[in-house]
Amino acid sequence: MLLFIAVGCVVSEIAQPRVSYELILPGGTFHYTHACSIQELWDGTIVAVFHAGSGEGKQDCTIYTSRRDPKLGTWSEVAVAAKTPGVCDMNPSLFLSNDGILFLDFHFGSDSHLSPEECSTHSWEGAYVFSKDGGVTWSTITYLPKGFLAGIKNKCITLSNNNVLCPSSTEAVLHNLIGIWQSHMETTDQGWTHWEKSNDIAVFHEHSSWCQGPIQPTLFELEQNGKILALMRTSCSYIAQATSTDYGLSWSRTADPTDLINPGAGIDGVRMYGGGADLGLLLMMNNSTEHRCPLTIAHSGDWGKTWEHVMDIETDCSGGYEYPAIVQSRTDPRAAHVCYTYNKGNRTMAYARLQW
Repeated sequence: MLLFIAVGCVVSEIAQPRVSYELILPGGTFHYTHACSIQELWDGTIVAVFHAGSGEGKQDCTIYTSRRDPKLGTWSEVAVAAKTPGVCDMNPSLFLSNDGILFLDFHFGSDSHLSPEECSTHSWEGAYVFSKDGGVTWSTITYLPKGFLAGIKNKCITLSNNNVLCPSSTEAVLHNLIGIWQSHMETTDQGWTHWEKSNDIAVFHEHSSWCQGPIQPTLFELEQNGKILALMRTSCSYIAQATSTDYGLSWSRTADPTDLINPGAGIDGVRMYGGGADLGLLLMMNNSTEHRCPLTIAHSGDWGKTWEHVMDIETDCSGGYEYPAIVQSRTDPRAAHVCYTYNKGNRTMAYARLQW
């Protein structure tokens, strides 16, 4: 059932894609797995990363990776990509630079009001590792400048001016009781050496009852003159949006509600270029205000003004399908790769290929 409504002009429709599914690792490999990110290399190898351990916020949470061989069609055994001693590592995201270097940013932290065995998103810091061999081996950890976090769950993107724009957010705690969510963006170069931060983006509460705010943006460059659209998860039962007209350096101070609904769960999107005609914008989301099910593909053919329901790729709501990540294939512009937390039975990571 379509739970969000497209308004305004009629959007260009796309057909339902052919969908193939796989598990990236066997269910139960870890007690807890979450927050995947995915990239395809130019040779067709697919790299996925996620964090896993004994539970959310536990100090043994580590960033793991697995690679899918394009010839064999199989995933490698998981391997550690990054681990910060003594704290948990969370919410990794992958970025492939123009010269083929694979960056993996993640977040680590602890929180004094929690037990010594736990850590929290409320006090995290940013770091990254990189790989020059497609994710087979990884560098030592580089810590980001204080106050910078790079991408929070979702991928950084290369803009038409060659800058890298990272979707970021914070989840501060007020008096140890109320979480205040805000988004911002961070700009860097292809080598991740110089960093600049935008203004914060909050929810405009005249549009809704009080809620924590917007986090975990996903980014779309709409035009090659610096116009960027950000869609953000909220706890307000809807997806919020904000725009920039200067390549993401500054943003509208408040995020406006869209007609897309959200149960307080991660989203991710991609602009699909080429292959005859652009497929427009794709968004992976949970099409519900309460549950992380179904897992839905939405499409916009008018650069985010309106959205249409394409299909639900997971519908068995005895489980949850959450925190999706999506990228366009580098070897086939009419295909996209998706990974997500598969929480049916033994929790694990799932992969889907979408083919138009």
